[in-house]
Amino acid sequence: MEQGQPITILAVDDEPGILALVRLCLGNDERLTLIAASSGVEAIEHIEKGLAVDLLITDLRMPDMDGDELARRLRRADPDLKVLYLTGHADGLFEAKPQLWAEEAYLDKPFTREGLREAVALLLFGSTTPSGALWR
Repeated sequence: MEQGQPITILAVDDEPGILALVRLCLGNDERLTLIAASSGVEAIEHIEKGLAVDLLITDLRMPDMDGDELARRLRRADPDLKVLYLTGHADGLFEAKPQLWAEEAYLDKPFTREGLREAVALLLFGSTTPSGALWR
């Protein structure tokens, strides 16, 4: 992704507080559109309505569909989709998902604003440096 292009991020978590935190951490750049969904099913509905996504931020464990299954389904339409998994269960991460793809990363909950921003910049631009970051 090139610097300066509009960016759409789909954030999916069954905990409203986590979605609010993601919005608070990422929401101050006019190039960024953040769409929130409370379940994998809701996220898929957004995609089926034509939403094009640059990055999926998803909880790894959710009641209706886990984040890995959601990413697999969305990658059927967009094999290059970048994914950031959020997990409060890092000990079981590789049990649930034994292999991360090149365009994937994970971040432990609770996370910091800086940690989330760095992970997003790294996935989108390949760098956490100011030249690749959204935030100044």
